[in-house]
Amino acid sequence: MAEQLDHRLFDCVQVNLAELADRLHGPGTHLAMGRVLRFWPRPGADALPTVEPQVDSQVAESAALLGLRVTRRARIASAGELEPGTGCYAVADAYHLPWVPYHRKEHLQHSFLVEPDGDGVAVVDGYHNDTQWGAARPGRWPLSREELAEALPEGALTFDIAAGDRPADRTPLVELADAGTYVAAYADHPDRVRAVRGLTLQTWLLSRSRHLHAAAMGLDTDTVRAHLDEWNALAKQVYLASRRVSAGRAEPRAVYDRLLECLATDHVAFTEPTEPVVVSTVDNDEVPTGVRDSVTAVIGTVLGTPPPADARTLGEIPGFSSFRMMEIVERIESDLGVEFAAEDLVPEKLTHVDGLCRAVLAAGGTR
Repeated sequence: MAEQLDHRLFDCVQVNLAELADRLHGPGTHLAMGRVLRFWPRPGADALPTVEPQVDSQVAESAALLGLRVTRRARIASAGELEPGTGCYAVADAYHLPWVPYHRKEHLQHSFLVEPDGDGVAVVDGYHNDTQWGAARPGRWPLSREELAEALPEGALTFDIAAGDRPADRTPLVELADAGTYVAAYADHPDRVRAVRGLTLQTWLLSRSRHLHAAAMGLDTDTVRAHLDEWNALAKQVYLASRRVSAGRAEPRAVYDRLLECLATDHVAFTEPTEPVVVSTVDNDEVPTGVRDSVTAVIGTVLGTPPPADARTLGEIPGFSSFRMMEIVERIESDLGVEFAAEDLVPEKLTHVDGLCRAVLAAGGTR
């Protein structure tokens, strides 16, 4: 049975190439993109290295992996120059795109497919992500020609893409550079707000690429699952750190050692898997009823429902996300008059009721 496309595995440039590959070659083709696992940073802005590829090189490599051919590349100045069709793939500023939560919020490059639809067009976008402005989910959006023009006031980078030979090679290609200089650049950068904000994108990209590689190679050992969970936790912790640093508060420096460890473990998890030893960061000691009641009340207020008594983590509650986690932390600090220690800003604690309670107690809270 062909693998269904899991949109959560891809970034906003990759995902619609994956969509197109499955359309042209059949379901499951998208996973061919994941046979390459790379950590090869390039120079970025503000003296910070980046693992984010440049759009042209990313489209070229991804198309080759997926058995696609770029037959035409053009930088258009307006929507009137766009030619909707089966392989019409475009990249434009998400700030102007009305179907994504970045609309009028943040500038970043974002891809989509454009098809004819009556007198107008239909935009197909498989992007799946939770943002501070809401959720992005895969879908198809009919637009009039006028609406398309409004979405592309600065034009777009466009590609006409056709089917090539269906990819048959699933040989893994793992290219992992030394991580020390990369991590040090973020740890030691003088502008802490800019550095931690940049690292939020970096860890998000690194986490998704590792999930994609594991899915493409069928890596489903305990070692790989534990390692992917660690990447997820790191990405969440860095997001929390970014919010705190932006508010002028203490930065959890442990994230840099954790990032180094994740990058080092890539070599083990994706080449010579072994059984890991998993140590829980949440102990089983009882916490005062008053603290638990206060924390539970805040969770219920933010999520619209209190955590069930048998829930192992807050992630089991519908609507919970990294952004809601940050709201819960900020609301607990405000309502209970405490400030969490920087070292307690880790998802292993903040996604459990007991972990949140112990963070409150560590901060001097008594109710």
